[in-house]
Amino acid sequence: MRPPRVVAVGDVAVDVLVEPGSAMITGADVPARIRTRAGGAGANTAAWLAHLGADVTLVARVGDDVAGRAAEADLRAAGVRPALAVDPELPTCTVVVLLADGDRTMLSDRGAAARLAPADLPSLDGADHLHLSGYVLLDPSSRAAGLAALARARDGGLSTSVDPQVAPALGPGFADDVRGVDLLLPNAAELAALGGVAALGDLVGAVAATDGPGAAHWTDRTGTWTARPPDTAVVDATGAGDAFDAGVLVAWLSGAGPQAALEAGCAAGAAAVGRLGARP
Repeated sequence: MRPPRVVAVGDVAVDVLVEPGSAMITGADVPARIRTRAGGAGANTAAWLAHLGADVTLVARVGDDVAGRAAEADLRAAGVRPALAVDPELPTCTVVVLLADGDRTMLSDRGAAARLAPADLPSLDGADHLHLSGYVLLDPSSRAAGLAALARARDGGLSTSVDPQVAPALGPGFADDVRGVDLLLPNAAELAALGGVAALGDLVGAVAATDGPGAAHWTDRTGTWTARPPDTAVVDATGAGDAFDAGVLVAWLSGAGPQAALEAGCAAGAAAVGRLGARP
């Protein structure tokens, strides 16, 4: 079998990882360990897809800056084919990730990513599947690109998947946008914001939902399957969901059933949390 050919559409970012050495105090100078890593939900998923054996192209928009050029080099080194539009005005997306006890709080400036446009989308000829990051749909300035990507995929006979990504921003409009998607990949908070599995049954083909260290569930019209992630010491939870998405997709697109796809997703998510940074 040839590897599945996936086009991922989403953000490329620079992640600034900040681990405070003590409790945050307003107005004080708090010692911290600070590092930068390649990030962005779309780019992370693409890197994990390539790591797990997929033939993957990433569609994104970056700034005309050092970070954007470095991002392209990083993607190529990870085995991802970059299809990056360059914005002449806005900088490459930057995300500050505050790490504490294995959890994280993210402060995001989407920059050039917010201006992803339908004209930035390449041909989907030869692809099997389109995966879309929810950040693209949830930002009004890039939503048209996300809708266009899904429409082109459906017209071209590709299967589709979407990771919702931001629970507080989800609502009825998002549910309408993902109507007809083959696989939705929410976490527990996102699933609750969308009304639960029952509310999605007539909208999407299947739902593969994570719940942090708890069990993941696949639900479609034929039944429900459950898998638990392996026990792993959490170093950095950033990108765990992106890795889960990739694990599920590579297994599913290669012919695996729901149970095996869930187990592959859980294994990839566990690998992600056991290291610093969001990429393999």
